[in-house]
Amino acid sequence: MLLLLAGVCIVTAVASRLPISEIVKILTVLVSLPLLIFCSTKWSKNNSVWKIQKGEIRIRFQNQREDSFLLEDIKYLRNVPRSGGNLVMFFFKKDQKTKRYWRNKLFEKADDLNALVHTIKQEGVEYYYM
Repeated sequence: MLLLLAGVCIVTAVASRLPISEIVKILTVLVSLPLLIFCSTKWSKNNSVWKIQKGEIRIRFQNQREDSFLLEDIKYLRNVPRSGGNLVMFFFKKDQKTKRYWRNKLFEKADDLNALVHTIKQEGVEYYYM
């Protein structure tokens, strides 16, 4: 989001300095928006690999960060679809904070979200699709 905002600000600043009519400046900014959305989505991507082994979920991100938690500690899983992706939230039985993961669908190939949800449901975790 910050990349998109910065891109819009830069394009607007450059367009405002050009010696052209105001309507052309406005059209320049509007025409640049799809390209800015595409670039900001591509540059802010952080791929992850999810594995379920021995009653534990491990999520390894491209930036070498890793999250893991036990399936038995999960109270329920909530999948909240949005126009650009899904917000996947894990709620825990104990006093752990809710873990939220954003799944981007824009400019991406198909992934294994359905298989992941099926496996988690097979392990006895409640699943809610909101």
